[in-house]
Amino acid sequence: MELLTCASLFCDLPDQSRAVGEFQHAPANAMMTALGEVLLGRHPGRRSLDEITIFDSSGLSLQDLYIARSLLVKYRETGGE
Repeated sequence: MELLTCASLFCDLPDQSRAVGEFQHAPANAMMTALGEVLLGRHPGRRSLDEITIFDSSGLSLQDLYIARSLLVKYRETGGE
């Protein structure tokens, strides 16, 4: 629970993540950002190398693997930055 108070929280569906996802354990006042907001440029996403981020996916495990693979490819394309 302590990690959920100091990390930036990202998810695909904030309402679902709060109701039945991992973020149901987050404090009531915790801010959650939909991943779509980051992809659309409305939220900066992770802002520093020291920032702790947590992502809660409401989808199927196959979707989680696809997202993880896509993030790893992007990480490698940018030189790990």
